[in-house]
Amino acid sequence: MRPTRAAGLTAALALTGLAVTACGGGAEAEQRPAKSSAPSSPAPSSPAPVTEKPAPEAALLKGAAKIVRPEIAPANGEKVGVGQPIAIVFKQQKVSEKLRAGIEGRLKVSTSPKVPGAWHWNETKGDTRVHFRPEKFWPAGTKVTLDARLAGVQLAEGTAAAGDRTVSFTIGDSMVNTVDLKTRKLTVVRNGETLRTIPVSGGDESKGFGTREGIKTILAKEGKVVMDSLSIGIPRNHPDGFFGSYEYSMRETVSGEYVHAAPDNAESFGKENVSHGCIGMSTADAKWLYGLSLKGDVVQVTGSTKPKPMDRFGNGYGDWNLSWEEWLEGSALGIRTGA
Repeated sequence: MRPTRAAGLTAALALTGLAVTACGGGAEAEQRPAKSSAPSSPAPSSPAPVTEKPAPEAALLKGAAKIVRPEIAPANGEKVGVGQPIAIVFKQQKVSEKLRAGIEGRLKVSTSPKVPGAWHWNETKGDTRVHFRPEKFWPAGTKVTLDARLAGVQLAEGTAAAGDRTVSFTIGDSMVNTVDLKTRKLTVVRNGETLRTIPVSGGDESKGFGTREGIKTILAKEGKVVMDSLSIGIPRNHPDGFFGSYEYSMRETVSGEYVHAAPDNAESFGKENVSHGCIGMSTADAKWLYGLSLKGDVVQVTGSTKPKPMDRFGNGYGDWNLSWEEWLEGSALGIRTGA
């Protein structure tokens, strides 16, 4: 079998705003980026002198006809990987562009050590998202606090945000996994040290099931996942059909790309790409990688012969596929110091 996806969504995936579809197939996210101009392998951020642009006063709205409580990730107290952005999502709500600078001024990010970064706004499938990231991946061990003072802040005509919230989280070890679809190898680099090169099998591009290329992050560690081709409209008895449980599954996209154990494809590891978009490996390698990994760890995919770029927003965290210049273009206030 050539597995791709799981039934069901974890709570963390709700922030992406799409229903689960499938690896390599199914509905695409709204935005399809051009080939990324981001660095191929970003290094950890280092502090640099920054002068913040002053924020205007946020517009407040008393007695709003509609109150929207934003969803925020990561959760308070979590330890996450170096690729995890701060994600705030206003579900099925537009946010007026003229109000965004005032809203950014109410979103205070403090870091230890100091790491400058910036917010970036995006609208996808009716949701408005504002994400925060540094220029390059977070330095390992960084402590981050978001003070979101949004209670009563106007989002649009007749609509205000609900509640002030404080979220603190910690960045774990630097885990950057690079998948080369041409050589069918996954290289694991932890805190700058190459730990292992793993033979893998990626998506079968000849059948339109290619693995999305670019920089992704692990959205969730889901363990044993039931994968069923019926979920993407392929009968189980079809030559491309599949059904089964797969261990040590870590989700990369809402549409269903995983890194996971795929013992039924063992003869293909390091030799050919035969899945519907997932990255499969031996059970032993998948167990080892699962034990080292955190939500927010980086998975960078290269080597496609028919590139299908990772969605920038709406199908997981494709934030790092924007160059820093592109990222700043989507910010109302520009770089914030992290102080």
